[in-house]
Amino acid sequence: MAVGAWMLCAAGLSALALHETTVSQEALLKAARPAPGAPGAPTPSPSPDSPRILRTPGGNVVAGCDGSSVRVRYLSPATGFHIVSADRAPGPQSRAVFRSDTREVRVLVRCTGDGPHADVEVG
Repeated sequence: MAVGAWMLCAAGLSALALHETTVSQEALLKAARPAPGAPGAPTPSPSPDSPRILRTPGGNVVAGCDGSSVRVRYLSPATGFHIVSADRAPGPQSRAVFRSDTREVRVLVRCTGDGPHADVEVG
């Protein structure tokens, strides 16, 4: 009898805790959503100095600017491509080449007024 009462009590406490967790999650979700008809929070514009993902057919290049000097921080080849060469040293421009069995993608990264920019040549 004592074991049965203990199990009933444990089950009741577990159900109560689960209910409280669900209620808390729902309250957090509701608080995070804007009210109907209310404008959403403005999306901040990235700083020109912030690293940016530059997407190309051969892969992605993550680059950032420090004034007019660009620095490639990360390269990620697309499926079927590999990195042939990459210039990651800071400078006025940086080059990367991605290659697959059938294509080559040449990327020249430089800084413009709004941050890193990629000139892409597919051959």
